[in-house]
Amino acid sequence: MTFSHPALTIIEDDFPIPARNTAARMHDKHEKLKRGLIAARELAPCHVMFVDGDDCVHRGLAAWCGQNPAHPGWYIGEGYIHATGSRWLYRRRDFDLICGTAAIVHCAEADFPREMSDPKSDYFMVDCGHFEFRNPERTRGRKLEPLPFPGAVYMTATGENDSGISLRGKRMLLWKLLNARLLTPALRMQFGIYEV
Repeated sequence: MTFSHPALTIIEDDFPIPARNTAARMHDKHEKLKRGLIAARELAPCHVMFVDGDDCVHRGLAAWCGQNPAHPGWYIGEGYIHATGSRWLYRRRDFDLICGTAAIVHCAEADFPREMSDPKSDYFMVDCGHFEFRNPERTRGRKLEPLPFPGAVYMTATGENDSGISLRGKRMLLWKLLNARLLTPALRMQFGIYEV
């Protein structure tokens, strides 16, 4: 790997390529989430957020968490969908229910696995689906609040989406008209949206 940045740690591992079925891909995802939490444990962060590799997050999220270090966390209730190459963003008010880049959660030391052999069911951050972060029973009593600003952009048409949302079809037309926002330079900067 040749890319580096002082604010980024790249973890390389030799996970096998998963089979082409949902169960195998989900197992692969959970193993990688667990591996990331093991690495994060050493940093002792106040909050943890899983981000899909092709999504973009609001540039103010880290500062927001830094200003609220003891807060139980937030789910991203409002965000945008953007098809790569389009001039438009589409606002979603149920963002966490459709996108894996869904929540920022306060974690204690016991929430971080120590080794890969630890069962995923022992760690709610691995075992909890993105659509479950609003439920305190799934987050071990943490009552997450909605983030008070649009927190992320769900990038589609990247070739990396596994369970993506389609923005095509007649049924989507009215929704798109009501929720469209022009992708301005300010929005590009706010979320770090750059075409590659």
